[in-house]
Amino acid sequence: MRIYAAYLDPASLERDRGVTMVKEGMCWPAFFFSFLWAAWHGLWREALALLAAALGTVAILTAAGAGGMTGLLCVLAVAAFVGGAANDWRGRALERRGWRPVAMVAGRNAEDAARRFFQRGSGDVPPRPLPSEDRAPA
Repeated sequence: MRIYAAYLDPASLERDRGVTMVKEGMCWPAFFFSFLWAAWHGLWREALALLAAALGTVAILTAAGAGGMTGLLCVLAVAAFVGGAANDWRGRALERRGWRPVAMVAGRNAEDAARRFFQRGSGDVPPRPLPSEDRAPA
């Protein structure tokens, strides 16, 4: 079982369409595809920083005359850092966009975790107020 954080989109009127599950822990796609993974998820600042880090690492290793094994170890270290931090970056980006974390759910995959989230019942996530309820009485 994996642990997922459920993020609720405050702009969504339909509760089941406004939830995104973000896995806790290592993100293997980010480990292997770093800046492409970040761009796919709309993390543009992170994607540019990862691309710059990759190019900078290559430039530094080339200038230092590092051998193939040293370069491989450096690239793997950067990839491990990115893979370990990627899901946290994704969660923070959702929060910057107004999404809010509402629950932690276990599941075999994101779909299973989402199903478990909705089976918990409506008491876990307060419903979004209707537009008429947002305003104070006149």
